[in-house]
Amino acid sequence: MKHYQLWAVSAIACLALASCGNDDTVQGDGSQGEKELKGLTEFAVKVTEQPTATRTTGLYTGSRIDFYWTKDDRLWVNNAATSTLIQSTRDNINSQLMAGGVTKVPTAKFYFPGTYTEATYPVRYTGYGNNAGDKVTIKAAQAQTTPNDGSHIGADGDCGTAIANRGGDGKYTFTLLHKAAYLTFTPYYSHGFADDVKVTQIKVTANEALAGEFDFDDSGIKLSTRPTASADNRSITLTLNGGNGFGIPSAPDHAKNAAIMVLAPGKYTGFTVEYTLYDQATQVGGTVTKVYGKLTLNEGKNRPVAANLAVTHYNANAYSMWDATQYYWKGYEDDQPILNKKTNDNYPKSATDPRWYNPAPAVTPPASAKYDCKDCPNMNELRWYAQHGAPHWDSNTLWAAMKHLHKGGMWLKKQGVIAVANSTSTDIMKKIAPNGLDYTAVNNGAAAKYTNNSIESGKPSDISDYFYLPALGDYYNNGELLNVGTSGSYWSCTSNPNDSNGGAFALIISKEKVEASFFFRKHGFCIWKADKAPESE
Repeated sequence: MKHYQLWAVSAIACLALASCGNDDTVQGDGSQGEKELKGLTEFAVKVTEQPTATRTTGLYTGSRIDFYWTKDDRLWVNNAATSTLIQSTRDNINSQLMAGGVTKVPTAKFYFPGTYTEATYPVRYTGYGNNAGDKVTIKAAQAQTTPNDGSHIGADGDCGTAIANRGGDGKYTFTLLHKAAYLTFTPYYSHGFADDVKVTQIKVTANEALAGEFDFDDSGIKLSTRPTASADNRSITLTLNGGNGFGIPSAPDHAKNAAIMVLAPGKYTGFTVEYTLYDQATQVGGTVTKVYGKLTLNEGKNRPVAANLAVTHYNANAYSMWDATQYYWKGYEDDQPILNKKTNDNYPKSATDPRWYNPAPAVTPPASAKYDCKDCPNMNELRWYAQHGAPHWDSNTLWAAMKHLHKGGMWLKKQGVIAVANSTSTDIMKKIAPNGLDYTAVNNGAAAKYTNNSIESGKPSDISDYFYLPALGDYYNNGELLNVGTSGSYWSCTSNPNDSNGGAFALIISKEKVEASFFFRKHGFCIWKADKAPESE
């Protein structure tokens, strides 16, 4: 079962924020001395018991954010006496960075031209590169280079306000309150992915405007004038590591892939999150979508989103020689080839190995499975699937096996649906094939073969009538994995009475056909049950 977690926490305690800079105008460094600061008024960060609340960039720790100031952070003061918004022209951030050999500092001072005498002044932060003090732009296209690094948010719409209070020395102090909303994503996959599998982007969509240009005043973003919803502003896409993506751990781990998005606050409907995944080894990609519906994003608050990605996982231990007492790679799981055309020498080689196939002799009636294959469908049932299963090949459904992403598989009608359509019952289908013969009782192995080349494409419209068999491939010879994504081989519980060399019946699926036929028992085909693929619990 796939789990999703979505909860709200204080932005002061748990918010990864961005570097807030502006390269458009040269901003002086406030370290030149009192002579250079003549005519400027100092507005300094107020040092409190929670100094991190005053800063504009940070690192998410998993329980809180440690905040810092970075180069070129800049503020606005609303001076009512002049009816204008005035931008800071100097700060002491760079001098601290140079002195400490660091990229961020815990405190900062900002300097504004002119003389200020009022007891308080409103202060605004409107984001990196923003030359307007009364507008904030939440970007629809955001990008993050490094896991758990919110340095991009300042350029993508981060904003805040404060009230600066005058001290006895004529200097002002303030505490910045953030006014955007934030989502911190930590997607994971509980079954585990190989390092090749990445989350490359995260897209959020709603019925209302999430992005765009918003009016901004001393109270923050003016939601009363929110832009009209359009295709351009109803979604935000966060691209990760230039499209190369972040890794996906087996449990939430902010250090490995925390991805931080800035959004406009407010109430939303039709809220969805879409994760784009890509496997660099199999070159298979796809999307996983979670629908949240109604959602409220509060200003200044972050919502951590820890999503166990809903990708169906198929059991790596499903492969077996026909009716062996142990699966194909039992005891050698770490050696199991997990990519096509890879091999390993620790495959079963003789009857002394419990992973070897059941050597029941070719007799009439055919020997039935007793071990791994005893619960597989029999040959009569395979004939019904092949002949009346209305097969649909699906090239788009994303699934996972052996730590990798794949696509490709067959939809077949369930036995109960086939039975109704053919005026029979599932019990009778086990006893006789569509042609009236019982291949579990007669010596007619060669004639039992049936191939259906009439294959539809895509998912069937009446999907509830069908079940899905993934193209899990097979270990055909010498422990080599073949055909994952292009075909699947599924054992029956029926041996071939005409094959004294160890044959048994199986169902083969591919884009071109569904075939019920017989094969050497030494092949590593999949164990399954009627109407059910070998999915992991």
